[in-house]
Formats: sequence, C-alpha cells, structure tokens
Amino acid sequence: MSALLKTQTRRRVDFDLLAQAADEGDSALLTSPLRRRILAGAAEELAACGTVRLPAAGGRGWDHSAHPPLPRWVEQITPHRVRAARPGPRAWVEALAFATRLALSRADDALLSPINTLLRDRPDAEPVPIAERSYELYGDEKRLARISSHRLVTAGLLSIPDHLRAFPAPAPLAMFELGPAPWMLIVENSAAFTSLRRILKTWPRREEVGWLAYGGGDHLIASLTTCLETFEERQHPISDLLLYTDLDFDGLECAQLAAERAREAGLPPLAPAVGLYRGLLARSPGAVACSSATRIRAATSWLPGPLATQAADLLLRGQALRQEALPKPEVHALLHLDQALLPQLLGRVPPAVG
Repeated sequence: MSALLKTQTRRRVDFDLLAQAADEGDSALLTSPLRRRILAGAAEELAACGTVRLPAAGGRGWDHSAHPPLPRWVEQITPHRVRAARPGPRAWVEALAFATRLALSRADDALLSPINTLLRDRPDAEPVPIAERSYELYGDEKRLARISSHRLVTAGLLSIPDHLRAFPAPAPLAMFELGPAPWMLIVENSAAFTSLRRILKTWPRREEVGWLAYGGGDHLIASLTTCLETFEERQHPISDLLLYTDLDFDGLECAQLAAERAREAGLPPLAPAVGLYRGLLARSPGAVACSSATRIRAATSWLPGPLATQAADLLLRGQALRQEALPKPEVHALLHLDQALLPQLLGRVPPAVG
C-alpha cells in the first residue's frame, strides 16, 4: 500500500486502489474473513506514521457496509511529485461517453479501456459473475473484486450490470431445509448451529420446522441475498426471517447491517430470535474490550426494548455473551415441545422452566 502511494500524484487517493494493492501483495487476503480488519488496521497504521490523513470520523468518507468501517479515500500528507503521463485521446463508445468529460488517470484508463472494447464488440454480451468478467477483461479474476466501491460506480457513472455486463456472485449462505414451515433462522456460530440443527431435526411436529442457516460477519452480509434463489429452486419461500448472534458489539452491529441488506433485497424483516437471546442473557458473561456508549446503544437498538437495555448494560460493563455459553441441553430446555415452535423462537411465549 505504501508502494502504491508513492506512484500517486494526487493528494486524495481512493482506498479501493490501496486495498487492491494489498490483495496483490497477499493472495490469501482477498478471501480471508479478517480482510476488513486487516485493511482497517493498515489504514490506521498509515495514518499513525504520518503518511496519510483519514476522513473525519463519522462522515461520508467512510464505508459502513460492514464492520469495521473502511475509509473511502485517504489524503496523502506529502503527495509525491511524479510526472504521470495522461492517457491519449480515445474513441469511447456511447455508453462510456462520460469518460470524455473526465480527466482520466492511468488507472482509470486501464480500468475503462477493456470495458470499452467489450461494449464496442459485444454490447449485448450475456451477463456473467464479476470474477469471470474480470478474468476475461484483465486476466485477473480478482481485479474487479472491489468494483462496487470504485468512485466511478458510486458516482453512478459506471454500471456493473450495464457496462461490465456482470453481476455479484458471493459465496452462498449455508442453509438447510429441515421442514416445510415458511421461516428461516440464521445462527452465527457453528456450535450453536449444530445444537439447534439436532434439536430441530427431532421436533415432534415437522410442519412447524423451517430453514436453518449458518453465517456471520462479512460473509452473512455478502451472502444473505443468495438465499432467494434457493427459496425459488426449492419452491419454499419464507415469511419470517430470524437471526441469532453473539451478544457482543460485532454480532449486534452485523445484525443491523444484515437487516439493512435483507430490506434492500426484498426479504422479510430480519427479526431477533428473542427466545434464544433471553436464554443467553441468563448465562455467565465473559470480559471484552468496551466500546463507546454511543456505539453500543446504536448496536443494541436492533433488539426489542427490554432486551436492548439488558444487552447495552452488559456491553457497557465490558462484558459479552457468546452463543457457546448456552449449550444444547439449555437450548432444549428453553423450548416447550407442546407449544408452537416459531412463537417460542420469536419470544412470544414464556420460556420453559427447568
């Protein structure tokens, strides 16, 4: 990332360029579940050593689509004075006419030129996954991995479906059709998922059981929309969508981002599995680093009133509850076998005693 900055003549540099440089420097980074954290740490390190200045906290210069937030750009403290040859005149297809009104950098020209050729030669090319188009145009399947955050895309000039003739293809959400009921419960951790799967597989009334899915963090946010195609293939849509995460800052902030993604995709509103959260809150918490009170109250606001208050108080004390704190026997004890399953998961009936 530092090496790339040395080639930039502009004071303000798009962070997606730095992220691409990091991906090229470490082939494992692009698929790492810790990618955003690593990039966020690198941005903070660049700022700490005085190389760049980050956007103002809380402003529009940050991408909050997942946690942790990433800067949309950085500002070089001392831009390098390197003479950069501007691309020469080019005949752009009508769909890319906006390029004639811009002062294109070499990076812009390198991005747009293959797209220009595609639209000139095959304007009606069949849409394909972004990674396939990336390999076709640039010989690198990862070149367009962050194209959705590129400034030309966010400005509404470059369209992924219309210009690239491509579409996102995130890894699918791991989901299992345990019964015919029209609901799906998403669980963040693998141990809790396994416990719930075994409990639901033996539920006495199969018609009350629906989908069970496993996913959390950035993967859940990216893959959530893939469930729509599975619902269609199985002819098994849902009317209720539930989520059960850790009661910690990351889990609850992920829930809020996932709820927004579900709304954008036309899925049912993402609801907390209140019945499970109530059981989790009765367990012994562990110690965690405490975030700011403002951020904690914002994250816990996804939960209903009393539950949000309990969760906020927990996090403000520097504590958290992981799903592993509520083992399978305790989960089983929460659920009345003689009562309807979905209302219990939603917390609409009293929990079982003993």
